[in-house]
Amino acid sequence: MTARAARRGLAATLVVGCALLGACTTRQADATGIPTERGGTLHVLFDSRVEAWDPQRIGTDTESAFAVRTFVRTLTAQAPSGTGFLPGLVGDLSTTTGVAQDGGKMWIFSLVSDAPWQDGRFVSCADVKYGVSRTFATDRITGGSQDALQLLDIPSTTDAQGRVVSAYKGPYSGVGQALYDKAVTCDGQEITFHLKTPRFDFDQIVSLPAFAPARQDQDTDRTNRDPLSVFASGPYMLEGVWKPGEGGRFVRSRKWEPIDDPIRNAWPDVIEVEEGLPTTTVAQRLLDSKGDVDAAAITFANAPAVMDAQLQAPAAAARTSRPDSGVVDVLLPNVRTPAMSNPAVRRAFGVATNREAYASAEGSPMTPTTSVLARVIPGRHAADPPGITTAGDPAAAKAALTAAGVATPVALRLGYAPSESARRALTALLPDWEQAGFSVSLVPRVTGPDVVDVELGQVSADYPSGGAVLPSLVGRLGDPALSAAAAWVEGTSDTTSRNRAWGDLDATLTAAGDVVPLAERQRVLLRGTGIQAYRVSALLGGLPDLASITVNR
Repeated sequence: MTARAARRGLAATLVVGCALLGACTTRQADATGIPTERGGTLHVLFDSRVEAWDPQRIGTDTESAFAVRTFVRTLTAQAPSGTGFLPGLVGDLSTTTGVAQDGGKMWIFSLVSDAPWQDGRFVSCADVKYGVSRTFATDRITGGSQDALQLLDIPSTTDAQGRVVSAYKGPYSGVGQALYDKAVTCDGQEITFHLKTPRFDFDQIVSLPAFAPARQDQDTDRTNRDPLSVFASGPYMLEGVWKPGEGGRFVRSRKWEPIDDPIRNAWPDVIEVEEGLPTTTVAQRLLDSKGDVDAAAITFANAPAVMDAQLQAPAAAARTSRPDSGVVDVLLPNVRTPAMSNPAVRRAFGVATNREAYASAEGSPMTPTTSVLARVIPGRHAADPPGITTAGDPAAAKAALTAAGVATPVALRLGYAPSESARRALTALLPDWEQAGFSVSLVPRVTGPDVVDVELGQVSADYPSGGAVLPSLVGRLGDPALSAAAAWVEGTSDTTSRNRAWGDLDATLTAAGDVVPLAERQRVLLRGTGIQAYRVSALLGGLPDLASITVNR
């Protein structure tokens, strides 16, 4: 069977599967039964400026969610919302989600043979290999995922500053090229990745833009290093050039055929993007939906809190989605300071923290949480870890400090990026900490190496797995036992067992106060009156899913 025939068979299977399950829809209608057809112009309003469209440079959730549904294809992909797919990971450029061998240290993906670039040439194994190689050119390719550098079986060396770096320097210098060619090999349309250690979530990792193909003859980094240039492997191509501060126009590629790409419906003929707009302007334009442009517009930007009363009106509420963002606010203890090097102090600090007070005072839509994993992550525990509650328990924390012989008050410096909302939310935590025996000073941090005991931060998963979040949190603790536990989970082949183990590790870290999760943020996304089949993807950070959205014409 040819690849094209296989893709047709896949599409047919999806339709039949939906009919049998009675739980999903075909690609010819949205979940409400509204017929859809290709055509029209979708307008996308950004409240920030795009930093990069280069797949290996993409580093924000907005840029990634837009790119992987429009002009970037990857080996695997998160299933689109509102189609015949069941939620989860599916093959994209790869015919499957990959095959793990050698105990999870080797992954093999067989590429389809008829996925076109915008000029009609088909994506090859060499294109994927070259795209991934660009990540190693850290002197010019910055901002994107570093997973390839960390995971591929390539030796490390020490640079002039004493830093441990990869011995391969990317395709531009050619230094260490033989090492890369050993770690990533092509055999026809079959690409093989050799990893340093077992990673049974590598099939998820290759869904990131950093693992997208790149054509060597179209690589602008060999000439002008333009991070905003686009050479498309997906259904849309950039017409003309991207204009910083203004935006750009994406049109459907004449070489793309829906039968060869069952993930992306690509309903609109054109996607017009405006960037750098004030957030209130974006929300007001969508709320009013005046004219053809704003009626057919969506945004990836949250509506400001000051407009919430207007969004509660029935007509506006019907066009407002409030999904989880996957972004969790956390407090990160610095285990190297005298106070937080004491496990008893960290534990008591986590027990005393009133997450409900934080979420209420911060002002943004968020849900208090006792898990560092977002609710969409498989394996996340529904129950609170032992002794940890969203309301906090200062009395129990104080008793624990006394039992451990810790003198109170325990003086702590808490650093945060200056903002009124952060200051307000952290101030709301002070009374409970004081009751527990802590004296916490809030330290706005702008620049400099100022040492603090605790840092306010955010964590989010690039892909829906605890493996996207927890290893880095464990690594900062410098605890050999926890590092070994994380490595064991990464090497667990059974998906259900691995997800459960990540959930257990999350609960362990939270119960110990090694990380103090506070709240998971929600998005507030408004859309125009002419938008149909609107979906947000929980697997893409609760952002609009451009694989499904259509417009009235």
